Amino acid sequence: MGHNRRTDHALAASAVQTPPAPRLLGYVSVSTLAQLLDVSETTVWDLTRKGHIPKPVRYGGSTRWRWSDVEAHIEGRQGAPAVDDDPILRASRGS
Repeated sequence: MGHNRRTDHALAASAVQTPPAPRLLGYVSVSTLAQLLDVSETTVWDLTRKGHIPKPVRYGGSTRWRWSDVEAHIEGRQGAPAVDDDPILRASRGS
């Protein structure tokens, strides 16, 4: 039984699926941002209120964070002293 190498190669190539291109994040909702940061939505709002991440923008009935701003804000905080706004943690450290 003859196999055609060209046909075999074409079949093998068609069986290989290339992954889809990564989706570039522009503006993200609170639920998406919470998933990306691996925190709850309440924590996203707390981080925003405390200035740990930038404030969202609002347009129409939507509230969104610009992902590039969030990333830049987080990266800018790398190596910076931790800001401790938790009164329980401060008390436990004797501050």
